[in-house]
Amino acid sequence: MKLYRLAALQLVFIGCLPALAQKREDILSIQRDVAQLQDQIKQLQTSQDQKLGALESLIKQALDQSNQASGSMATLQRTLTERLNDQQSKVAAPIAVLGTKVDQSADDVRAVRENLAALTSRVANLDNKLSDISSAVRTLSQPSAPPPPPSIGGAPPAAGAAPMPPAGTSAESLWLNAFRDYSSGRDELAMMEFNDYLKYFPSAENAASAQYYVGQLYNRAKMYDDAVQAFDAVLERYPDNPKTPDALYGKADALAHGNHKAEAAAEFKDFLARFPTHSLARNAQDQLRGLGPAAASRAK
Repeated sequence: MKLYRLAALQLVFIGCLPALAQKREDILSIQRDVAQLQDQIKQLQTSQDQKLGALESLIKQALDQSNQASGSMATLQRTLTERLNDQQSKVAAPIAVLGTKVDQSADDVRAVRENLAALTSRVANLDNKLSDISSAVRTLSQPSAPPPPPSIGGAPPAAGAAPMPPAGTSAESLWLNAFRDYSSGRDELAMMEFNDYLKYFPSAENAASAQYYVGQLYNRAKMYDDAVQAFDAVLERYPDNPKTPDALYGKADALAHGNHKAEAAAEFKDFLARFPTHSLARNAQDQLRGLGPAAASRAK
């Protein structure tokens, strides 16, 4: 029986030998694969280490170049700042000298103006003296009587000769003083001077303008009815002069401010019909529209 058992075990062992041999081969194959995989991992690790080293080197080079560029920029900025400061210091002195020269020129111009004003005053004095001489000559030669002076309120002038102006009073000087005071806002003094001009020189060159500015002064004082009469005096006594359009417009404007809308509309229409291209034509159109259709329909 023991012999039979030993024989059976031998047969079983012999039958298992091929399977054991196959398993051993499989294990060896796996071991070879694992070893090959380990080699590949080592190669990959080595490649990565090399690449990381190269990358670190590039990063270090980039940082070095950035630091160099920053240093260069700082140097350039310092150089530019120094040059700008140097240029500013060089330019400041000539500008200061130029400013001094400009101030000197302003003083010279001021001195010239003062001298010119003094010369103008002397010329005015000479003109006054010439006017006195001319008046004396006219008196000695007994000239014909001048036209009567106009009244400011618009009434017809009184009969008789215009009174003689005070000594040293000329048409030119009186006109300049009146216009200067008018432009400076000294209305009461300007009104008196314009009236004196019309009183003593009713036929002089600026008589129509003097009468016109009397109307403007009444307008300033909001005495619109008196302004209408003054402008009417321009239109009646000096119909053909450069102030005729302005006087007509001034009359219409004074009527409008005095709440005489129909009369104002009629005067504005007359102005536009006679002076359609005048510089005040657009203002006249605007004022005519502002008066409304009712006033325009009642206008003659």
